[in-house]
Amino acid sequence: MSDFMIDGLFLMLGNLWLVPIGVMLGICVGAMPGLSASNSLAILLPVMVVLPPEQGLVLGVCIYAGAEMGNSFPAITLRIPGTAASAVTTIEGYPMMMRGEGARAIGICIMASTIGAIIGGLGALFAAPLIASMALSFSPVEICIIVIFGLAVIALISTGGLIKGLMCGMLGLLLATIGTDPVFGQFRGTFGIISLYDGLTVISVLVGLLGFSEVLRYAEDLGAKAETSSSDNKNVLALRGIMQGAKETLKRPVELIRSSLIGLGIGAVPGAGASVAAFVAYQQSMSFASGKKREEYGKGSVDGLIAADSANNAVVGGSLVPLLTLGVPGSASMAVLLVVMGYHGLSVGPRLFELNGDIAYAVLWSQFAAAFFILVLGTLLGFVAYHAARVQMGIIIPIISVFCMLGGFAKSQAIFDIGVMVFFGCVGYVMKKYNYPVIALLLGVVLGGLFEGSFFRGLRMGFDSPAIFFERPIAQVLWGLLVVTLLVPPIARYVLNRKK
Repeated sequence: MSDFMIDGLFLMLGNLWLVPIGVMLGICVGAMPGLSASNSLAILLPVMVVLPPEQGLVLGVCIYAGAEMGNSFPAITLRIPGTAASAVTTIEGYPMMMRGEGARAIGICIMASTIGAIIGGLGALFAAPLIASMALSFSPVEICIIVIFGLAVIALISTGGLIKGLMCGMLGLLLATIGTDPVFGQFRGTFGIISLYDGLTVISVLVGLLGFSEVLRYAEDLGAKAETSSSDNKNVLALRGIMQGAKETLKRPVELIRSSLIGLGIGAVPGAGASVAAFVAYQQSMSFASGKKREEYGKGSVDGLIAADSANNAVVGGSLVPLLTLGVPGSASMAVLLVVMGYHGLSVGPRLFELNGDIAYAVLWSQFAAAFFILVLGTLLGFVAYHAARVQMGIIIPIISVFCMLGGFAKSQAIFDIGVMVFFGCVGYVMKKYNYPVIALLLGVVLGGLFEGSFFRGLRMGFDSPAIFFERPIAQVLWGLLVVTLLVPPIARYVLNRKK
């Protein structure tokens, strides 16, 4: 260990009291649909700049880590994802809740989040220069290809068939173009509505498709009450179920390590974020799953749940790498921390480790303390969240409706976004009724803006020639990995079936 690394460890231990406070705030914020780590950090920015720089940065990192874990609670218990990154958790966690395994699903998320945070912290602590140099070489061309990895999920997880999945995915990409063109500044699909100039609010679309659509389904089918009561009879005691899920997660080290490394790598790419990491990790988990396990995806797969939550929390460590070594924020949350660094006059960029190395390492060490408190506080709060969700459906439907309204309103604080949420709730209701994959539409909306912006910037780099997407060495490697991901698992399953 270097002197700065040891000094940073002691500096973090001197401010250890901030870690549980930050994790608790983060979990509570993450459990509120519509609020995110970046929102809470922006609100608490006046507090963080008043604190000494090491305390402000440690507090911010712990809030970020706690929020990524807290997103899982409403996703599992209420089917309301707090952010785009927790949409995959909703896909696999809520079916487990409905069949009486909600406590087990919460335990899986808590342990997967803890392990993901530890692996992300290890990667940030020991491999920061290497990961930062790799991330620096990623241009919009490579980011565009990474987004295609996420879009590949459309063809792989569509329960209604490949054609329906591609149709919904393309519709999602089309809806993502609503608003102002990121390159030429032209208005598209706004119909003169000022509220659409910045495009559709992703959180409103998310909450509508996944949350409010369920409210409409339950309102139509009163038999859902019987479904909930029958599952209650099979529910394991909450605390025991959480512990069971945690132990089950530790029995899948390959899934944990692979998904955490994906989250670590994507987190180091500025602009990609946890949503891309969760979908890519989920797609990779599905690609390498055997035939029987692959059929479980979308119906409450343990492997899919582990992949999403471990990748989510590993992103925190990955996003710290470009921030501390290059001065480039890997996400909106890291941009808030960059403001804190600039306010206190810290060196932004590679010289940070030379001039303020103790503070930089204190921030990196705080991830491990945050992981410990995610495990402890997450278990306690998960116990409460689980029991709160076991209220009779007739009582909880109005509560879910209010949370959906708040989720649609919280991001932009506009009544129009509540209308957007209700509209996409109706769209989601119709799609589920006729077996169209909601997640394909959602994925297109979530990744559409990032894909379009990266695509046009890549074309400009290649002087309007698409050949640049295939000429750069890193792009060629990514294309090769994409082809392997899409073709090798089906071929392997075909060969195994022929042998049988």
